[in-house]
Amino acid sequence: MVATMALNPLGKYASYDALGRLEYGRMLWANPVTRDRLLRHWTSPDHPHAMRFAEHRALVERVLAPQTDDTALDQDLRAQGHSLRSVVREIPPVFGNF
Repeated sequence: MVATMALNPLGKYASYDALGRLEYGRMLWANPVTRDRLLRHWTSPDHPHAMRFAEHRALVERVLAPQTDDTALDQDLRAQGHSLRSVVREIPPVFGNF
């Protein structure tokens, strides 16, 4: 059921990569210890996307926070010139010795 709710705001042709990044990102983000590890990993100067994450950090953190309605979140993001689909693409991957 969660996957169905997330598909609509991600668009008609949502990629499974984007859907997985959002769903698994939220699962990891829910644990404070894992969240701290993700933040250390993503902000490390060795991470290839550290600068890009720094630019979009507030949006990424907002999207990874627990949500009850992704459609409402998407509408809020669109009002700010973004979309859920575009922000999900900014969630950095996890590399190496996470």
